[in-house]
Amino acid sequence: MYILGIVEGHNCSAALLKDGEIMAVCFEERLSRLKNDFGYPERAISYCLNEAGIGPEDIDHVAMVTENLPLAQVAIKREAQFTVADYIKEQEEYWKPVLMENRKVDYLSLFRDKIVLNGCYRFNGTDYERASFREFKKIRLETVKRKLRKRDDQVRIVNHHVAHSMYAVFTAPYCHEKDLLVLASDGYGDDCSASAGVFRNGKFEFVSKSVGSGIGRIYRYATLLLGMRPGVDEYKMMGLAPYAKEYHWRNVYEEMKAYLRVNGMEIEYTNPDRDIYFSLKERLKSARFDGIAAGVQQFCEEISGEWVKNCIASTGVASVVYSGGVSMNIKINKVLAEMDEVDDIFVGPSGGDESLSVGAAFALCHELYPGIKIKPLAHTYLGPAYDKDHVKKAIDAGVPGDFRVVSGPDDDLVAGLLLKGLVIARSCGRMEYGARALGNRSILADASDQRMIRKINDKIKRRDFWMPFAPIILKERMNDYVVNPKGLSSPYMTIGFDSAPLAKEHLRAAIHPADDSMRPQILEESHNPGLYSLIKKYEQKTGMGGVLNTSLNLHGEPICASPEDSIRTFLDSELDGLLMEGYLILRG
Repeated sequence: MYILGIVEGHNCSAALLKDGEIMAVCFEERLSRLKNDFGYPERAISYCLNEAGIGPEDIDHVAMVTENLPLAQVAIKREAQFTVADYIKEQEEYWKPVLMENRKVDYLSLFRDKIVLNGCYRFNGTDYERASFREFKKIRLETVKRKLRKRDDQVRIVNHHVAHSMYAVFTAPYCHEKDLLVLASDGYGDDCSASAGVFRNGKFEFVSKSVGSGIGRIYRYATLLLGMRPGVDEYKMMGLAPYAKEYHWRNVYEEMKAYLRVNGMEIEYTNPDRDIYFSLKERLKSARFDGIAAGVQQFCEEISGEWVKNCIASTGVASVVYSGGVSMNIKINKVLAEMDEVDDIFVGPSGGDESLSVGAAFALCHELYPGIKIKPLAHTYLGPAYDKDHVKKAIDAGVPGDFRVVSGPDDDLVAGLLLKGLVIARSCGRMEYGARALGNRSILADASDQRMIRKINDKIKRRDFWMPFAPIILKERMNDYVVNPKGLSSPYMTIGFDSAPLAKEHLRAAIHPADDSMRPQILEESHNPGLYSLIKKYEQKTGMGGVLNTSLNLHGEPICASPEDSIRTFLDSELDGLLMEGYLILRG
């Protein structure tokens, strides 16, 4: 039995589930090379089917997600194309007149130059510029049925928060072993912005939904106030927050109380303004940039903690699983993990909308096939892989003759290069899915050498200087480096932790410079034997059980998928080496 999950919103994706087990996941952006791509994920779907060796006729069900998907955002590929100036224009020329002046404005007329509507959709004479949620939903369904040759009864649209919730449940390795408090929090999706449910005895039910009062929405517009792209750069605001002193963020924090409060298991607006962006702009007009980041972060942590505390008290369930865009905030997750009320917490990889394809497939399988015991997600290495022949052809076609190509490099060689201070990209095995690279499409370096921060930022990633890097840590060395008294599992860099004293020596370049926190990938050998073997060899040479890890891409580009992508990134940066299947490319 095959179920294909599809996301058409920002960072569209596809996932294939076979008999209750996820077999393949791919984000369209990795193949189209347009970061945060939108629309019907045709390339990602083709990859999933090819990986499984099946055709469209073999798919039993298609699980689409989100009932009310705005056509306008899909038509302009909003998060993929918008600049900060476009987001400000959207506020000034659309939301302000619509919400505050009661005027009608044609959204797509404002951004006509950005319309790049996915050619898969057919409008059959409908004026797509004015298509309603209902009309676009019908077009989406017809597209899937036509492209994949499915009957009406084979295609379902899964509610947004149901998909987030099922993703939270079935990415947890112990989902069948205990009762779970299932949380999802985001900007907004279908009918709510924060939901709480319980998964007990193999059945899930919502116990609370908060409508239109999202932490994600507040965070989104604060990001724009800082001159960064909402829906894209929230992680930058989170990274900036620890640098601020309390006297810079305290007033911002107090101002934030005008927006949200916790009422039982719901998060609600305290005194809702007609438009959040302009309200925030006025309230925070005298605040310093780092104070805004820290004050908003502090407030969102407090609201999240109170919400979770109340949900545990009301349900009696203290084992938390969490998804939705807000679950990408590892500082909030750190607060939740440290709460006395929380027995344990598991946050699956990349809980934003990009993973809803996986959640939708899980949800439809759980609903239609109650006799199938869904297998929890074992790892994220579910994307394309490339064999040695493909790599060799890419090297021959794209690598200049003055580079050195080593055939059959072993772990001893690569670990030795890391020890010498070289920065090595690793593009091996199946590509991981998610916003965070987990070793197969990663850049690796000596985490004890603080010089790596400037080298990688300036010469390779070309990203904002304040952003911290993260470590990959061997699981058996976790207690040496991570303050984790509950022994929480964190294989996907989704929870923040304080660092132990030894981490400040061995992992200095991979922990946050301002507060010494970290978001580690705690690596077990079974998750990725090849990566584990390399880091184990590095440990044997250095005594250090972790390395610095960041994604293999240039700033603003999707993570590299193919050997060609990896080679181009290598040549366009100052990476010292590129490790691919069976080959190592070195400069000089």
